[in-house]
Amino acid sequence: MSLRSRIALTHRQELVCRVLGLCVFIAAFLMPACRDKAPFLGSLDIYPGWQCAQVTFVGAFSKNSYQSWDVLAVMSGWINPLILVYFVLSFTARFALLRRVLAVATLVCMVATWVFFFIASLVPMIGHVLWIVGALIILSSEVTGRRPAQSEDGDQIQAKS
Repeated sequence: MSLRSRIALTHRQELVCRVLGLCVFIAAFLMPACRDKAPFLGSLDIYPGWQCAQVTFVGAFSKNSYQSWDVLAVMSGWINPLILVYFVLSFTARFALLRRVLAVATLVCMVATWVFFFIASLVPMIGHVLWIVGALIILSSEVTGRRPAQSEDGDQIQAKS
């Protein structure tokens, strides 16, 4: 028995995970997402998730953002539309390859976010953690896959072509 089949979820469990993940993802926008690392050098600025999303969205349309380390912040802003598109496509089996590409792109953007935090001397807070956790919960069905349907006597039911 493979690891994938051991952790496979039923369709109902997948749906609950996706909706729970979306709720956590959305709630994170209302919480403090990050703050300045060194408050003794200046003001202690705390940025809520919605403000981070707004700044990165506007930055995506600024030519200067792509000529500096700010491109990493713009990449973090791409997580939001990538997750929303992934969420919509996750309700059908037709776009499996596209969903996997979106999932990998989302993970790359997450890493870019953490690199930007390091460079900009920002500290992640609860909103950022919940934002990432919500996104990972939504993406988790890509890893777990779907458990094959079982008959009452335990035999696998063959999918009709």
